[in-house]
Amino acid sequence: MNATLPLLFRGDLSDVRILPPNPEPRPDTVDLQAMARAALNYLRGNPDPARGYECKFALGPLGIPAHVPISPPNEYGFDVVSLGDTDARMNTQFAHMREMAGDAAGPDPVQDGLRQRLCRYRRADHLCWTNPGACIGETIPGEWVNTWTTAKLLVSLADEVARHGDPALRQETRQMFLALRDLAIWDGSRAYYWGIAPYKDGQWLLRNWCQSHGRNYPWVVEPLVRYYEATGDEEGLALAKAFAEGMLDEVQPEMGAQRVDPATGAFKGHVHLHTHAVWGVAHLGAVLGERRYLDWAAKVHDFVVAQGTDYGWYPEFAPQGEYRTEICVVGDMVSLGANLARGGQPQLWDTVERTVRNELARSQFALTPAFVRLFETLHRDQPAAVVDQALADLRRLEGGFVAQATFDDWVSYPGTPTLGSAGLYANGIQMMGCCPPEGMRGLWEAWNSIVEPGADGVRINLAFSREHEAASVRASRPGDGRLEVTAKRPGRYLIRPPAWSDRDGWGLTRNGAPTPVRWGGPRQAYVVGDHVQPGETLVVTWPVSAFTQSFAARSVPGREPQITTRWVGSQVVGVEPKGQHLPMFADTYAP
Repeated sequence: MNATLPLLFRGDLSDVRILPPNPEPRPDTVDLQAMARAALNYLRGNPDPARGYECKFALGPLGIPAHVPISPPNEYGFDVVSLGDTDARMNTQFAHMREMAGDAAGPDPVQDGLRQRLCRYRRADHLCWTNPGACIGETIPGEWVNTWTTAKLLVSLADEVARHGDPALRQETRQMFLALRDLAIWDGSRAYYWGIAPYKDGQWLLRNWCQSHGRNYPWVVEPLVRYYEATGDEEGLALAKAFAEGMLDEVQPEMGAQRVDPATGAFKGHVHLHTHAVWGVAHLGAVLGERRYLDWAAKVHDFVVAQGTDYGWYPEFAPQGEYRTEICVVGDMVSLGANLARGGQPQLWDTVERTVRNELARSQFALTPAFVRLFETLHRDQPAAVVDQALADLRRLEGGFVAQATFDDWVSYPGTPTLGSAGLYANGIQMMGCCPPEGMRGLWEAWNSIVEPGADGVRINLAFSREHEAASVRASRPGDGRLEVTAKRPGRYLIRPPAWSDRDGWGLTRNGAPTPVRWGGPRQAYVVGDHVQPGETLVVTWPVSAFTQSFAARSVPGREPQITTRWVGSQVVGVEPKGQHLPMFADTYAP
């Protein structure tokens, strides 16, 4: 057996074999640009222009209709849980997916409508005010300060500052930063908020969902780090450190078991609100080179992985009542893992790649033949025109992400009450609106991580294809163990094979000529090419293991069923028990 496999995959590994080199390698089947193009279809199809580009949160694709709000519509909106959350997340990812897809030029009416909607939430105090339904999960009168929405808009505007350098917009972001700072609760030099609870007149709204969510960590460190990166404002960095210190020093009160155990990274409760907050601490640690932040965040990352799988399925709650993931967590874990990898743990690039290659790629919603067959079967009592119109409506949602898959099935609510019933938790497929844009963020994070120019050279971190200003990267299928990099600038290139591969079998050619392999970079994790010239092609190869993995799923107390996963390199080719309705993984890849 490859001695590194047991160090990087859990459970029992069996049927391990090293695949022979493929004399005719074929292109990778995961195309991040194509996924971004599909995502744009969803981003343009979800908002309703007639409602001021209000977005849809409560989506259940197997039901007719697919959109049934979980809170009663009122004067604030038709789907009030979307306000200041679904729209804010989608607004950020619109620009990202357009850039990935090569569609960034020119205005887009939906993107512009979403941006205007977010900016209308902002008042003279430079904070966003919304009805609090997205935070507390119920409809009450009035509007409150929403720190979550304010921070989301700050990130979007900071991205614009980074792209265009608009001085007026830079000043707007500083005013928003100062408004967020004014809301901070201080314990000496350390800061906190009451989680994601809305605020008004000195009161934090700790009711319904926010009875727990108000005792979670706030989402504020990542927006402050992004604001600092875009503007260079050292005060933003200082506030990010104050909130991070508040988390590590446990100054936020009443958290109970939701607080991260500093020794193990363990916690209880809603996983996404933890990973969303901790992602920022990892980013801050990577920017500063601060081990305390990186180590604390790494423990949380490893705890969540231990509750999930090695292919990117992570639980919605810890613990939880049923085996369901949440794509918000999946997106968080890609960002968290990428920043920890940048901070000195390059082996976590493998976790990032496996998560994107398997869970995200297989969760992107499309009207597959299997889905259409199931949909038509479930609604065979409906007139054909009704079914056809429902499928036409669903085409506008293609490119989103199924929110709560099981280990191998889009359908995770099969009998509540009957498969195909209308409603978020009733139709069978849960597709809440927060998740698709967070899945897109995972795509964006991976896309930006493939090629990273830096002080030590141009790093190639992930085995995905990409055209970049520094290099052209062509990935082969995972079973081929091959990555081709054509340089576009002179200098040093560092190309990372998977950490699980036997480095004694790594190979390098330069313009077709075999070259001795030299290891370098963080933890000697990269194959190094020095004095590379533009137009020169480097091909790195590595031995690929095919194997079977069996482990106990832990996130549901008292169950711990055995999950068996068949792997070819970084790609899952089968999961057992197999999904009953719409399986995500099939053994169609023959090495």
